[in-house]
Amino acid sequence: MTRHAQKDEISGPPAEEGAANRGECTDVSVNGSKLDAWPPPAQLPECVPWYTRQGNEVLCSGDLGAILRYYRTFHQLSQAQLSELINVDRTSISRLETQDRHLESITDRIRLGDQLGIPYAVLGIGGVRQQDHMDMIACGESVVRLSLIAREEGRAVDALRELDRLVRALEERAQSGKAAREDMVLLATARAEVGVALGDLLPEAHLDAAVQWTGSGARVISYLDGELGLSAHTLSMYGNELRKAGDLVCAVKALQHAIEISPDLGGHATANLLLARAASENGNVAMFDQCIGQCRQALEQDPSISNFFINPFSLREVELRGLLLTARRGDAERVASRSIAMGAPPPAWGVMERVTMAQFYLATGETDTAAAELRTAILDAQVFRLPHQVERAVRLAEGANLDDLVLAGTEAVKAMSNSLGVDGD
Repeated sequence: MTRHAQKDEISGPPAEEGAANRGECTDVSVNGSKLDAWPPPAQLPECVPWYTRQGNEVLCSGDLGAILRYYRTFHQLSQAQLSELINVDRTSISRLETQDRHLESITDRIRLGDQLGIPYAVLGIGGVRQQDHMDMIACGESVVRLSLIAREEGRAVDALRELDRLVRALEERAQSGKAAREDMVLLATARAEVGVALGDLLPEAHLDAAVQWTGSGARVISYLDGELGLSAHTLSMYGNELRKAGDLVCAVKALQHAIEISPDLGGHATANLLLARAASENGNVAMFDQCIGQCRQALEQDPSISNFFINPFSLREVELRGLLLTARRGDAERVASRSIAMGAPPPAWGVMERVTMAQFYLATGETDTAAAELRTAILDAQVFRLPHQVERAVRLAEGANLDDLVLAGTEAVKAMSNSLGVDGD
């Protein structure tokens, strides 16, 4: 199992790599048709005044005087310092702020927009590029929603296809200094979704890419004030990918922070469920029990909060696996016998449940039943491209001396890795 390098702190996600230091890319292909390479997230400018709620409101007002005053306040600049920054005399700044002077020249407006990162549309400069951007924002939420549906249906590669153009366009806009708050909110969401999709597709040896992408989504949203729901969600996704990559210390910290800031019951329950997983893997029985109790209480209080991550199937699977990891077989038998009064689970949870049931059967000495579960889980994981679950199955098979399943699982991981252009060994 690969272990991700432990982070020094968790006050924020890891710093993003610059475009010039992107390193190796991960190629994703399906049926011989390759998607574009997925490099690490691009480095983006920080401390942008227009990302804050107040800055966004000032920007949307179109009042150039108010915009200049807010820019100076945000960066703690005097009129003289701002005049030096944009290469005009101080009197011009004063007159612009009091609206005694207006920028009539398009050239002057473009220069001001470039120097202060003001979107051209605010300065009255339109054109085809601006319309393209407006169209992208208008459909961006739909793109993210479609990618999420694709991933939850076991089509993570399709999810990446949906997100590819959107993420690249938003990163380019942010790098140019013309991104507004709505761009960054959308980028944070899309980056987190890219990371979760990569976390489904990549074998354990390459899960750092998923950590990096979910972390970059959490980092973007940390620039923005007042987006607690999205911040909690991205931190939850980041923490879960850290857990899968083996960095349990930072995973726990990220998930605890997500619980602290989550403004709604569903987000709170989702973070608790993922923290329960990390706690059980870390052997923290008290934390695991507390988180499971919180999840059960949330679902009983409001069943409508069910989503891909928090639902009756996921609660049973996480609880069963955690009880097995914390050596409580009697409690595990009780949970394993619990029926779920709803339809079939999402594909990924169905595979996870099979592997976990195999783990349960091995613990109770039912090796033949466990082998049957593992065999089906390996086949299903190949269909839905879930190498991490195959690697779980292989470890269980190794412990039970099920050599044929070890071989089948190992070959399955290699095949899936080769189709992604990564090393599966």
